Amino acid sequence: MTWEATHRRKQAVETVHDVVSAMRAIAAGRIQGAQRALESARRYHDVVMRGMATLLNGATSLPIAADHRPTTLVVMTSEQPLCGSFNPNILGYAEHRWQELREAGDAHLVVVGERGIRQLVARGIEVSAGERAATSLEGLHDLVKRLADLLGKRYASGDLGSLVVVFNQYQSLSEQVPTEARLLPPDLEPIRRSAPARQSEPYRYLTPAELLSGLVREYLFISLYLVAVESFASEQASRLVAMDASTRNTERMLETLRDLERRERQGEITAQVLELIGARFAAGS
Repeated sequence: MTWEATHRRKQAVETVHDVVSAMRAIAAGRIQGAQRALESARRYHDVVMRGMATLLNGATSLPIAADHRPTTLVVMTSEQPLCGSFNPNILGYAEHRWQELREAGDAHLVVVGERGIRQLVARGIEVSAGERAATSLEGLHDLVKRLADLLGKRYASGDLGSLVVVFNQYQSLSEQVPTEARLLPPDLEPIRRSAPARQSEPYRYLTPAELLSGLVREYLFISLYLVAVESFASEQASRLVAMDASTRNTERMLETLRDLERRERQGEITAQVLELIGARFAAGS
């Protein structure tokens, strides 16, 4: 390999190093934003749960029949590549869970993330509906709004009996755990436990049925938002780890190429000096 070829290869690796370093920094910033969003969303989730607990007041179930209705499985995957084991982990878990639901009865599959959709279709799994995943915190709100509108209407009309979501739950930078959460019908036991002691009947502007319908929609939205933010944080953590490893690898490659470039350059200079000396001797003879 000539010095020029090694130099071009070093420049290419330097470009890759700059790209993966920038992606690592972006992922780190997005994780911090996702953690702040999670804290805010959990507080609002608690408010909605307390409102439902106060309204239901000991009810054993919501006034919507869920028996003999199809189950919808929502799978949260990534829209963008270069996120390490994020997609393989959740897709393996989702495929197993999907087979169980199909064997148990009628079920529908909704996948968030174009990459996840393509990979599941390649495995021979039929996807009922799909949504593009959010690539920023700002985009999560629109994504969740679309999902909540779609699923909430189907649940209210009786076309959806239960809603199960599988996603990577953020534990730490190095640990994202495939997790399952049943969002519909909501588990009323923790809702009742969170109900405050009533001193008097609360004043309402809406009828109990209208208020409950609105609270269920809010519950579905904020629950989906929590799941989406968990998945987003896990994706960024997985990408940060992958880009950190790529950064270290490119740094090692650059060190090797710089040493090789110096040796080859010195070898070319030595060869040129020898040629000049040889030419001088030839001219003198």
